[in-house]
Amino acid sequence: MAVALAHEGSFGFGLQADKSTFVAPDTWLPLLKRGGGAGDGVRLHRNYTMLDMADGNEFESRYYPAGEWAEGELAVPLIPGSIGALLSWIQDRDGNNQGRWASAVIDCVNEVKQLTDVKVRRARIDLVKGQPVVCTLDLGGLKLESGVTPTPNLPGTAPYIFREATVEIASGGGALAEDINCERIQIVIDNAVEAMAEGMRLAAGAGPRQMYNLAGARCWGALSRDFVDNALYSDFADGQEAALTITLRRGVASAVMALPRVLYTASDLGLPGTHDRRIVERVEFTALGSVDGLTPPVVLS
Repeated sequence: MAVALAHEGSFGFGLQADKSTFVAPDTWLPLLKRGGGAGDGVRLHRNYTMLDMADGNEFESRYYPAGEWAEGELAVPLIPGSIGALLSWIQDRDGNNQGRWASAVIDCVNEVKQLTDVKVRRARIDLVKGQPVVCTLDLGGLKLESGVTPTPNLPGTAPYIFREATVEIASGGGALAEDINCERIQIVIDNAVEAMAEGMRLAAGAGPRQMYNLAGARCWGALSRDFVDNALYSDFADGQEAALTITLRRGVASAVMALPRVLYTASDLGLPGTHDRRIVERVEFTALGSVDGLTPPVVLS
């Protein structure tokens, strides 16, 4: 019997045109280890409920399924030319403000998880100096079943890395301008998907029938920057709105994360207390949508 090796696993997904219809994946990405966890944290919840009845039996002996669903996290790198569908899955909404459904296959070698009706509940994009750009997806799915071993078409291109990012910040109420002093940026996009148990509109023994987006996307994050000037701190202290745009580029491939309205909500700045460290400021922010409601707080393209 062959040994199952970690590098043989993969993750693929395809955007669905209709709910409840599985679509074979057309985008494949390698999995990365999540912070403090494995590469694949998506699990099936069977949610059995044990009955405790006055029936003369001292033991738990009867149960019923209270609905089942799949949920969890996985992390993938952002790879040039292979992220268009991923960005669409994260941010697109229909006329009823509902996010995209997708089908997914997680190949764990001897176990293949096949999911239908999957939404991105939350996406976290991390850009760290000297490292690949990583997107951690928090997924919820209405149906999980055992699949067949796929034939993934994984990209051969290396992921974007931090030095391929151009960071532009609007400070002091001015226009966007390139800032070369940032060394860590985190952007969190919350799609306001209701908790899985709230979607328990069940037929007998079935899982949730819906997984609604209850509001438009919420976005927040943080950035760390060499303290070369007080531009960010002054905006924080004055309550001045800013803006942030990050452009990843390699050859003809590019990806843009635009946050047109950024409000700094916290500033962590202090002397390090030692001569062997620079002063680095960390600023937390909330991204805002437009007042007219037409522009979301973050636009991925």
